Amino acid sequence: MFMFADLSHLHRQQDLEVDIDGWAIFDITVVSDTRLLVPVWGVEKVMLVDSQTGGTVAQLTLQAHPYRVCMWDNNTAVVTLQGQKVQFMNIKGDSLQLGPSFSVNGDVCGVGRSGDRLIVSYESPPWLEVLAMDGRVMHTFSNKAAGRDVFKSPYFIATSTDGMVYVSDCGNSTITQLDINLCVTRTYSDPILQGPRGTIAVSADQVLVCSYGNQRILLLCPSTGVITSILEQQDGILVPYALTFSPTQRKLYVVPVDMSGRIQVFQQQ
Repeated sequence: MFMFADLSHLHRQQDLEVDIDGWAIFDITVVSDTRLLVPVWGVEKVMLVDSQTGGTVAQLTLQAHPYRVCMWDNNTAVVTLQGQKVQFMNIKGDSLQLGPSFSVNGDVCGVGRSGDRLIVSYESPPWLEVLAMDGRVMHTFSNKAAGRDVFKSPYFIATSTDGMVYVSDCGNSTITQLDINLCVTRTYSDPILQGPRGTIAVSADQVLVCSYGNQRILLLCPSTGVITSILEQQDGILVPYALTFSPTQRKLYVVPVDMSGRIQVFQQQ
């Protein structure tokens, strides 16, 4: 199992420079050992990027601005689009092709996959849904039904191998754990967790979070609730917004939201 606790073994590599023409990267995911998928906010496209050079391998024009992205399987990705739509994309070698899409009932934001289900979040009002691949609603979570304001700004969703769902909420500065039926099992908060954005589950008990407010990458251990800082400003972290991890390459990719097209790369030795 990959362990992040020892910072002395996590070293910054050369940044990747992605040509995004001055727009912003709001999410990122690993496709393979050599490819990253990058939705570009501000233009209607998603890019397949070489994870060694940052060069553009392929790009795909979409119907609206892309927001968040996740992998469905090795050859299929899912992206949420401005305008209440979820779009599937096929990845064939070094090419991208449009797949099926479906409309949803709100301003969709975060997206994650668990088994044969998608989990999506909405901004206004804040709520969550579990969807089938064709868009059918299987489960719903709302603050109104819960009788309390669990979410304010549920921007990012991560899913773990044990079927748990993690939602980062920059409005509440919390990470909330739910099961696949969207029953809240635990909410994590800590003074070190400030304005969380990008969130990924590296394993069943390791969740990484971009702590945007204090410019850190944090490690949450769900079983204990302990949150620790693993990367900070002195390590080169600056306004971290999204992140992804390659378990085979043992690389962490961090995207600062500075419209530079820069992707920071950290390697465990």
